Amino acid sequence: MKHKHQRNKIQSNKTQSTHKQHNQNYSLSSSGHRRHNNRSAVSTQVRRQKRLRCVLTVILLILLAVLGAVIFYKQKVQKQERAQITATKQAKEKKAEEEKAKAAEQKAKAQEAAKKKAEEAKNSRLNKDVQTAENTATEQDHKTNGLSICMYHYVYDKNNPPKEQLNNNFIEVHDLEAELKYLTENNYYFPTWEEVRKYVKGELLLPKKSVVLTFDDGAYSFLNLGVPLFNKYKVPVTSFLIGNLEGKKKVKKYASEYMTFQSHSYNMHRGGGNIGHGGIFPVMNHNDAVADLQKSIRIGGNSDAFAYPYGDYNDSCIQAVKDAGFKCAVTTEYGRAKVGDDPLVLPRIRMLRGQSLDSFKKLVE
Repeated sequence: MKHKHQRNKIQSNKTQSTHKQHNQNYSLSSSGHRRHNNRSAVSTQVRRQKRLRCVLTVILLILLAVLGAVIFYKQKVQKQERAQITATKQAKEKKAEEEKAKAAEQKAKAQEAAKKKAEEAKNSRLNKDVQTAENTATEQDHKTNGLSICMYHYVYDKNNPPKEQLNNNFIEVHDLEAELKYLTENNYYFPTWEEVRKYVKGELLLPKKSVVLTFDDGAYSFLNLGVPLFNKYKVPVTSFLIGNLEGKKKVKKYASEYMTFQSHSYNMHRGGGNIGHGGIFPVMNHNDAVADLQKSIRIGGNSDAFAYPYGDYNDSCIQAVKDAGFKCAVTTEYGRAKVGDDPLVLPRIRMLRGQSLDSFKKLVE
C-alpha cells in the first residue's frame, strides 16, 4: 500500500509536473500568440499610418497644385489686367499724341494760311497801280494848268559816284530825297494811270497839287537807291522796265507797295529805226511789236502805262500800243498832260541833274 501510495504520489507529481509543464508551454504559446498579434496590430497600424500619410501627401500635393494653379491664374489675370491697363494707357497716350499732333498740324496750317493770306494781301499791294490817298478835287478847287508827269532815269550818290560818266539823266540821291520830302510835306496827290487817263479825257478832276513820278529803263542805280526812299516817304512811282534786261529778276527783287513796274518794251530799246533817236519800234512789223509789248506786260505784271523807247513813235506804234491793251503811253516830248490830250501820247517833264529844289517846285506846281 505504502508502495502504491508512493507510486500514486509520484504519479501525481508527474501529472502535476506534466500539467505544470503544459501550462508553462501553453503560457509560452499564448505569449507567442499575443506577441504575434501585437506585431500584426503594429503592422496594421503602421500601414494605416503610411496610407494616411500617403493620402495626406496626395491631398497636400493636390492642395499645393490647386494653390499653385490659383496663384498662376491670379498672376495671369493680374498680368492681363496690367497689360490691359498698359494698353489702355498707351492707347490714351497715343490718342493724346495724335490729337496733339493734329492740333499742332491744324495750328501750323492755320498759321500757314494766315501767313499766305497776309502775303497775298501784301502782294496785292505790291507792283500794283493803286491809290494811296483821297482825291480832294472839287469843281471850285482842282488842277487847271495841266499835270506834270516827271521823267527821271538814273540815281547816283555823290559820296559814292558811279564809274560811268554822269549826264543829265542822272539825279543825285540826296536831291531826290529832298524832292520827295517836299512832295509829302505839301500833301501832293499821286494819281494812278487810270486817273490820268480819265483826267485827260475830261472825266475826272485832280487836286491842284498832283504829280506823277516816272523812272525810265529800270536801272539798278535807280532801284537800289530810289526804292528805299519811295518806301520811306510812301510816294508812289512808276518804273518803266526794259523786259529783256533782267526784268523778271528786278520785278521779284524790288517789288514795292509804292512802285509799279510798267512797260518800256521787252526788246525794243535798241536802234534800227529811221525817225527821232533811231529806235526800232516805228519800223517793226505790227504783230511782232504787239507780241513784244505783251511779253513785256507778262514780265512787268501791268498794262497800265507804256513808255516809248527813246521817245520814238508813229501811228503804227500807237496802234500797237492800243492793241496790246495799255491805258496810257508817255513820250519824251516836253510838256504837261492836259485835258484833251491823247492818253496814248502823253508829254512829260524831264528832270535834270543839278536842278534846284526851287526849280523842281515850279515844274510840278
